[in-house]
Amino acid sequence: MSKSPPRPPSDRGQGRKPIKEGEETVVVGVRMLKSQRQKLTDLGGAKWVRKMIDKAKTRSEAKSKG
Repeated sequence: MSKSPPRPPSDRGQGRKPIKEGEETVVVGVRMLKSQRQKLTDLGGAKWVRKMIDKAKTRSEAKSKG
């Protein structure tokens, strides 16, 4: 039986890269219809959602400019 080479250490940049340096991410669950899930995927998924949230104004921001 041949011996496989040793695995490299797990500290060489492995794993998911941060979305934004220095900011922690959280997982958010959202209920939707299957058709809505497909549309979300077509629009760009989580990246699209983050972009829309960053673009949107909160109620207090909208009132202060009104």
